[in-house]
Parts: sequence; structure tokens; C-alpha cells
Amino acid sequence: MTATGPVRLTVIYPVRDFDEFARVFAPGARPAGDGVLSRRVFRSLDDPNEVMFEIEVASLAQAKQLITGEGVREMLDRAGAEIYPPVFIGGEVSDLRYERQG
Repeated sequence: MTATGPVRLTVIYPVRDFDEFARVFAPGARPAGDGVLSRRVFRSLDDPNEVMFEIEVASLAQAKQLITGEGVREMLDRAGAEIYPPVFIGGEVSDLRYERQG
């Protein structure tokens, strides 16, 4: 079984203030052309200042460019990152996918 399709980056980390984070990550706040196909943001139900976000890009090369590109550290600082989080980069293993039917 191998991963197929787009590459997903998943990051979980605490922020100083969720509203501050939301302003930095609002749609349109980042310039177009960074290779992002989609982005989903989740807020912890236990801690309102902990976030998880998933970013989907077309390739591993684009994922690496996205996390090492110029301005990433500054963006995290503006978003109120308490730490510089580890980033998981992976592809879906479609053989293990489950979706409830009906």
C-alpha cells in the first residue's frame, strides 16, 4: 500500500489568541500561487487556543517549499504561535480509507 494523490501537511499547535490566528489565516490573507489546493482549520474543543490545520498541495516538492519558504516563520509569529510546531507531511493511503455509507 502506498500513498496516492495530493500531499497533506497537518500541524497542531497552541496559539496566544485564536482570533489573532484567524486574522492571519483568513482566506485571502496569503498570496495566491503558493500551491495550496485546499486548507481546513480545526479548533480544539478542550482548549480554544489550540488549532490543527491541514493544507493540501499537489506534490511533496510544493509541501517542502511551503514550510521552508520565505516568510513562514514571520507568518507563524503573526499568527501567535506559541511554539514552532512539527509538521506532518503525508499522502492518503486509499486502501485504508473508510467513509460511512447511508
